[in-house]
Amino acid sequence: MSAVPRTFKSWPILELASRLKLRRTLGRSGNIATMAALMSVPLIGAAGLSVDGVRAYMLHNRMVSALDAAALAGGRVLSTANVEADVRMYFNANIPADYLGATVGSPKVTVGANDETLTLSASATLPTTFARVLGFDTIPVSVTNRIRRTVRGMELALVLDVTGSMWGSNKIGQLRSSATDLVNILFGPNEQSQTLWISLVPYTATVNLGPTRRNWLTASSPDASAYAPDTWRGCVEARPNNDASDLPPSSAPFTAFLYKSTLGLYPGGGDNDWPAITDSTNYVDTNDRAGPNLGCGPPLTSLTNKRADILSKIATLKGVNRGGTMANLGLQAGWFTLSPQWRGLWGDPTPAGMPLDYGTADTDKAVVLLTDGSNEWYDHAKQPSYDYTAYGRLSEGRLGTTTGGQATSRINSRMTDLCTAMKAKKITIYTITLMVTSNTTKDLYRSCASQPSYYFNSPSATELRGIFQQIGSQLSNLRIEQ
Repeated sequence: MSAVPRTFKSWPILELASRLKLRRTLGRSGNIATMAALMSVPLIGAAGLSVDGVRAYMLHNRMVSALDAAALAGGRVLSTANVEADVRMYFNANIPADYLGATVGSPKVTVGANDETLTLSASATLPTTFARVLGFDTIPVSVTNRIRRTVRGMELALVLDVTGSMWGSNKIGQLRSSATDLVNILFGPNEQSQTLWISLVPYTATVNLGPTRRNWLTASSPDASAYAPDTWRGCVEARPNNDASDLPPSSAPFTAFLYKSTLGLYPGGGDNDWPAITDSTNYVDTNDRAGPNLGCGPPLTSLTNKRADILSKIATLKGVNRGGTMANLGLQAGWFTLSPQWRGLWGDPTPAGMPLDYGTADTDKAVVLLTDGSNEWYDHAKQPSYDYTAYGRLSEGRLGTTTGGQATSRINSRMTDLCTAMKAKKITIYTITLMVTSNTTKDLYRSCASQPSYYFNSPSATELRGIFQQIGSQLSNLRIEQ
């Protein structure tokens, strides 16, 4: 299996044969019993060769299996300080130190330049049994294995919750650090890749497709004057009956998001009194903001193969107060960045020929989806009590109900449909709940993941980094050299 052959070193057969030669020291009247005893020495030695050869072969095969397991485990953490410890742990777990009475040493670990290769070697000394009569007390056995990090083509969407609650416990800071780790693991030593493409989709209670996308909007969308003295920031509303599909805007155009002013509508003030604009892209942790884009987060970044591009966007992520949480719409927008139905629509930095077709050889599509809460409207202290979102106000009943719990259930149901549709296209989905207490939400994200082991619950912000590192390691594909 390895480019470096695995062998066990045995004693030279020709040397044994020379040792088996009997000198002619018997006279014509030599004792027959003495001759028989002398003749038994090569016979016993020959039997020893067979028995001890089989034992050495068994030891060699067990060491091969143990080193294979250790190589794969070490490869998953090839760029971290844990590689030697992981290699030894997996090797020792798969072969006892005294297997068949041998003395099995710890494997030697050599990491190649740029963390691209991992070479392992292990040796053991096996005591002989019958072959001792020939003067051979031990048999040396050694194995070597080498793995190389191989990168299959990948289109990956990072769909990240940036709602206002992410300010708490420095969750937003831990998210930035964690997402940065994942990107660095995937790019390895490279600043640019021809096979790795990553998009970044921050979401709140709506998704920002970018302010240059006016040609993706319905004719009935609010015009520029509706936002004065501000401008449309790029967020869109949920598309009726199309919030669980990857239809492009040519088939299902969007309506521009507009949080209308409540100025003068309510005694004591409404929940969004403008045209005095206090809401800007310089997000800070406060709910006292006002403007036509209130609750609209930063625009998504379509697929890019440049490490610096994606890291610079991650570094600017902040919590965006107001609106609520609509993770299904973030997940759908992540699908937009991976769907071949959107090929050629995104523009720079995504090439015209991307995203690639589903099932393209040696190319995977994947999503990492994170939330720190349930799908719901933000309940403001001012009137109206629930904020405006991509589904309008709760009181508008766009989901067929004006009850918060029922509306959440219907969003969750649509999210489940969305997850099912994406997985049917062989998109691998990883999901993370961060400091979430709702079992309903945990179950939703667990079922959305492509398999149960692809769902992670982080009970604290500090544990998030390890989860992202683990996902990054899983997404880094490895194979044993052939």
